[in-house]
Amino acid sequence: MPLTNAEFLSTHENNSTTKPPIELIAPAGDMTCLVTALKAGADAVYFGAEGYNMRAGSSNFTSAEFPAVKALCTAYNAKAYLALNTIVYDGELKKMAQTVSAAKDACLDAVICSDMAVIEACRKADMPFHISTQASVSNYSAVQFYASLGAKMIVLARELTLEQVRHITGKIKRDRLDVRLECFVHGAMCVAVSGRCFMSQELFGRSANRGQCVQPCRRQYIITDPEEHEELELGTDYVMSPKDLCAVEFLDVLLDAGISAFKIEGRSRSPEYVQATTSAYRSALDLCTNHRSDEEFRSRYSNLTITLKHELAQVYNRGFSKGFYFGKPLDGWTREYGSLAQEKKNLYR
Repeated sequence: MPLTNAEFLSTHENNSTTKPPIELIAPAGDMTCLVTALKAGADAVYFGAEGYNMRAGSSNFTSAEFPAVKALCTAYNAKAYLALNTIVYDGELKKMAQTVSAAKDACLDAVICSDMAVIEACRKADMPFHISTQASVSNYSAVQFYASLGAKMIVLARELTLEQVRHITGKIKRDRLDVRLECFVHGAMCVAVSGRCFMSQELFGRSANRGQCVQPCRRQYIITDPEEHEELELGTDYVMSPKDLCAVEFLDVLLDAGISAFKIEGRSRSPEYVQATTSAYRSALDLCTNHRSDEEFRSRYSNLTITLKHELAQVYNRGFSKGFYFGKPLDGWTREYGSLAQEKKNLYR
C-alpha cells in the first residue's frame, strides 16, 4: 500500500545522501514568458519549435530565434531546452532534422523528445537530448534503454508513485548509470496516460499527440438514457478533468527520492502564471537545498508552503492535487469549468 505524505516526510526527514545538481525548469510559450521565467529564477526553460511540440497553440519559436533564446538564457546562467516531443511523420523528417541542426548550431543545451526519429536525428547531430514524459518511462528497463542511446535526462511518467520513483533511482545509483531523472511538480494533469489521448482527434480532428488538443475532457456533457430519454448534466463533477498537480508541499521528499530536475507545466499559460509558479517553486527549492539540515527546517518549510499555495491559487488553476505521488488521486477531479484562481492580480512586472 502506498505511503501517505506524512509517512514519507517522517521516513526521509534526515536523508543526507549526495544529490546531483538541482534544476527548476520553467515553461516559455513565447519570448515574454521566457524572460519572465528567467527573471523569476528558473535554472532552465523549455520552449517549443513551430510544428513539433506538444503545445501547438503557443506562440512558439522559429529556428532563427534559437540564438537569441540561448543568449538570454546564458545571461541568466540558465539552460535552454527545446521541446520536439510530438510524433513525426515521414514527410516531416527533413524539416525536423533541420530544426535539430539549428538547435545544435545555436548551442541549445538539449532537445526534449520521444519519437525515435528525433532521437536518431539528435544522435547524428551530436545534440544532447532528454526523454519526454510522452515516452511514458515507468520502469528501470526503459531508463536503461534510453540511457544506452545517450539520453542524459528522462522525464518520468506522471503516473508513478514516490515508491516507484525511489525504486528506479535506487537502481540508477546501484548501476552508476549516467542519467538524471526529471518530474513534473506543477500544472495540468491529463486523464490519459502520459497525455496520450485520442479524444480530441476523434471529436474534432485535432490530435493531442501533435500538440493540438482542444481539451474536450474539460467540458460539460449531457448524458441521455436511450430507453427513457432522460437526460443528466455531467458538470458538477468533471470526471474527465483532473485537478492540477501541486507538489510545492513535498519538494523535499522528491529530492530525497532522487529527482534532480523539477518541471512546471504551462507553455500555454500567461506571463503572470509563469512568474507566480516559477518564483514559488524557486523559494521552496532554495529552502530545501540550503536549509534541509537546519533544526527548524520542517516548521519553516511548512509555514512557507502555506504562503506559496495561496500565491499559486491566485493564478490559473483547476484546484490542486498531489498527482500520483502518494497513490491514485481518487479525489483529484475538478468541480468547476476553467480556472479556480481565487483572485485576479497582476503578478507580472
